[in-house]
Amino acid sequence: MRGVRRAWWIGGLLLGPALLSGCSVEASGDVTSYQPAIGSDDRTEQVDALGVAIVVDGDRNVRVVGTLLNTENRRHALTGATVKSDGVPRRSALLADVVLLPPGEAVHLAHEAPVSVPADQLSVGSFVELTLDVTDGELVQMLVPVEAKKGPYADVDVVTTP
Repeated sequence: MRGVRRAWWIGGLLLGPALLSGCSVEASGDVTSYQPAIGSDDRTEQVDALGVAIVVDGDRNVRVVGTLLNTENRRHALTGATVKSDGVPRRSALLADVVLLPPGEAVHLAHEAPVSVPADQLSVGSFVELTLDVTDGELVQMLVPVEAKKGPYADVDVVTTP
C-alpha cells in the first residue's frame, strides 16, 4: 500500500507541472498581428496597409481596395502607386487628387478617390507587386491578389483606366 502511494506521489510530482503548463485562461497579448482578410497586409513606420487587393471586372475596369491607417501623429497622403506585373512597372492613375491619410484614422480605398492601375496583364487569381507612394518618401511595397468583381467585391465601383 505504501509503495502505491509513493508511486502516485512521484507520478504527480513528475507529471503535474507538465499537465498544468499547457493550461492558460489568458488570450494572446498581441491581437493586432493577425488581420484576417482576402487581400495582403503590410506595416511600415508611417502607414499600415490592410486587406489590399486589386479588383477587376471583365471589361478591363480596375480599382485598388483595402484600408490604409496612418500610424503617426501627423498628416500623410497617398500620392501615387505602381504595379509590377510580369516584370514591367506601370504607373497607376489617382483619378481624383491625392488620398489624405489623417493621423490614426482608417481610410478605405473603396470609398475614396479611385486608385486604378492599367488592367492589361492582370489576371484574376494572380499576385502582382504593388507599391504605394506615401508623402515623405515612404513606400509601402507588397504582393497583392488580383480579385474578380464578385463575392465580397461585388459592390466595388471599378473605374476605367486612362
